[in-house]
Amino acid sequence: MNTNRLSAAEAREIAGPTPSERVDAALDRIRAAAENKKRSVSLHEDFWVNGGYGSDRSTLLAKQYDEAVKQLKELGYKVRFFYEERQFVDMYTVVEW
Repeated sequence: MNTNRLSAAEAREIAGPTPSERVDAALDRIRAAAENKKRSVSLHEDFWVNGGYGSDRSTLLAKQYDEAVKQLKELGYKVRFFYEERQFVDMYTVVEW
């Protein structure tokens, strides 16, 4: 029997990016925006768009998104999901400080 079996959770962690890695990338964008005297950033990457959309919070993507939002809020940021229907749907995550 193979004692080095890799669980799905371990494989996901290795494959990344983890919610913490997503937050780290967002914090790089936040720093750049703050240095340019901005008070918010809009995150349009797939994770920040698709993770926030939908009411089913039981999916893996939604759980990872919620964890990333929680980490940002714990750092004192205001985080909201923007959704607007026009000719096309516009949706993204907004981080404010």
